[in-house]
Amino acid sequence: MKVKVCGMKHPENIKALAESDIDYMGFIFYKKSPRFAETPEELPGRIQKVGVFVNEDIALIVEKVNQFGLQVIQLHGDETPDFCLELKTALENTGQAEIDLWKVFSIKSASDFKGVEAYCSAVDGYLLDTKGQYRGGTGQKFDWQLLKQQNFSKPVMLSGGIGPVDAEQVSQLYKDGLIAGVDVNSGFEDEPGLKNTNLIHEFLQNLRTYE
Repeated sequence: MKVKVCGMKHPENIKALAESDIDYMGFIFYKKSPRFAETPEELPGRIQKVGVFVNEDIALIVEKVNQFGLQVIQLHGDETPDFCLELKTALENTGQAEIDLWKVFSIKSASDFKGVEAYCSAVDGYLLDTKGQYRGGTGQKFDWQLLKQQNFSKPVMLSGGIGPVDAEQVSQLYKDGLIAGVDVNSGFEDEPGLKNTNLIHEFLQNLRTYE
């Protein structure tokens, strides 16, 4: 199972977490977020750097990719399939065709899955978060049983309210072939942007045990 830790901000915290068995580290380029990242740190090659954007201009996204060596772009706004295709073209034109593109979908009920597959030819993966009143994560779970009713054409990262006690349940979703990985954030924080590395290490250990 792939594991992404998002909302990283503090250099020492980033360095400490980079020693963990994770696959992705996320940096938020949305100025209204308390986890806004100004200068993401360098990471070991085994950890991919994810940039999170909300309704941002294509030119700025491409600039951040080049500036910080992003390997994945995560779109958390109202971006359309056409926008995603335009972004991919822009990346190709700047020699960044290998960048993966993920689209985030906010889920509360079964009807919120409508339209997801409209992005199948425009992105490389889906990230499912819990629908809330504001942009960004809610720290709450949606009904994960809804995943059993879906047939996704792209790998799915599960987000929204995942905490230390959820290792067994998300591992089962992975073993059932419903998700490719998890994206964790506020459930492992001492404060916004500051992760509790002990909790994350414990969660990772439990994940691998249940796998």
